[in-house]
Amino acid sequence: MRLFQSLAYATVISSVVLLSACSSQNDKNENQSTDQSKQSSEAVMKELKTKPIQNFASTPQDAADITLLDEYQEKFDAMNEALEADLEKMDQAGTLTEEIDQQRKRDSIQSALNMLKELDLKTEQGRYIQGLLYQYWENQAKSFDSKTDTKDQDNNPAESVRGMSDLLSAEAQLDNWKTKTTK
Repeated sequence: MRLFQSLAYATVISSVVLLSACSSQNDKNENQSTDQSKQSSEAVMKELKTKPIQNFASTPQDAADITLLDEYQEKFDAMNEALEADLEKMDQAGTLTEEIDQQRKRDSIQSALNMLKELDLKTEQGRYIQGLLYQYWENQAKSFDSKTDTKDQDNNPAESVRGMSDLLSAEAQLDNWKTKTTK
């Protein structure tokens, strides 16, 4: 989950920087820019709002499901680090093309979805977290596909954090579950 937290924080910071840049328009467009910036800021905040922690009854399978979710995260992090290293090597060698970069990133999203589908979680809380994570990655796939289909590369701050609330909610729920389970 640390990678996701780092990604979430980096996305939030870049969104804030983008919002700041948007608000520094010339005097003629200042009112329009301020309105757009405010709307964009509200959209970003909506996307970052986490769901309340849900209470679930304790079960004998809690520890096993927590372990499976942690293993999923470790496997995904390892796969993602290998992907980044591979892309960096290709870039340094001059063999990285936009198409390869896009395909690898899309493959990474699809791998996250596939790994989540394969989890055999026994608890309601585990499946809830799995669903939040799946929804996040499904939103990332849709967003990624729409960007590559339309070649829309304008960095809309709200778009860059789309679905982040699902990820943040899943992390908060899992952290809360771990805390309750270890007591």
